[in-house]
Amino acid sequence: MATIKDLKKRIASTKNTQQTTKAMKMVSAAKLRRAQDAIQNHRPYAKRIGALIRQVSALVEDGAESPLVRRESTGEGSAKKKVLLILVTSDRGLCGPFNANVIKAATRWISENEPRYELVELGFVGRKGYDFFRTKNVNLGRYFQELGGKVTFQKAKTLADAAVEAYLSGRVDEVKFIYNEFKNVMSQRVVVEGFLPIQDAGDPGQVGEGDVARTEGVHESTALFLVRPSLSEVLDQLLGKHFSIQGFRILLESQAGEHGARMSAMENATKNAGEMIRRLTLQFNKQRQAGITKELLEIIAGSESQKSTA
Repeated sequence: MATIKDLKKRIASTKNTQQTTKAMKMVSAAKLRRAQDAIQNHRPYAKRIGALIRQVSALVEDGAESPLVRRESTGEGSAKKKVLLILVTSDRGLCGPFNANVIKAATRWISENEPRYELVELGFVGRKGYDFFRTKNVNLGRYFQELGGKVTFQKAKTLADAAVEAYLSGRVDEVKFIYNEFKNVMSQRVVVEGFLPIQDAGDPGQVGEGDVARTEGVHESTALFLVRPSLSEVLDQLLGKHFSIQGFRILLESQAGEHGARMSAMENATKNAGEMIRRLTLQFNKQRQAGITKELLEIIAGSESQKSTA
């Protein structure tokens, strides 16, 4: 059984931990407000440029001419492809299941889809995902160590350019991201999102209801549009911006989710520390009372023994 001195030390240590977790919660809450505003402001733009690319690519004669939109088949249709799977995790812990959910989703996706591909290569944004998989029997790709910390558009452009270069060089046939999509302060949803190539305009999973209505019969209505210098050049310009914008959105989603998860985890830790302090204080008071009672009994016993010998 712990002594009163030990209980005092544990109570003091737990109180210090509680102050730390409370401060971390406040810091994460302040960062979350900025990150939440950033992703909410960026989402409509990212969504609209994606829809615009699909509309323009549908207007180009003979389909999308850019290999970023539709890769030409270089072999038999049954030939296996190579995929680059980029995991977006955090550099630091203390954020609950934020990183574990991405790692579990990646592990599950690999086990379910690896037979379909000739090669599954893993890329990493964030140290936690890299630290986990570097000791596993997987094909490790690039670790974007320089992308940690505050998200900026330049960092997103570096990530997007690397993914596009790997795709255009033929080293991989597909690029996918696994990341936490920010829903609200309390929850994030793990998403496996296709990054390259961009899906065809007719893919219902990539086009909203309004976009479907606008793309119906686009080839018959091409005369309604006057595009300069040309549809192909406009498409190339849009594609030049699209991947950096989508990469920026993915990093912002993950950043907001990380701050939300850390704030929630630190709030739970603060509550748990308070409950532990309450239980330790109760135990401390019981032992102190037991010690006082024991001392009183010893005094009474000594007094009674003196009376009996007198």
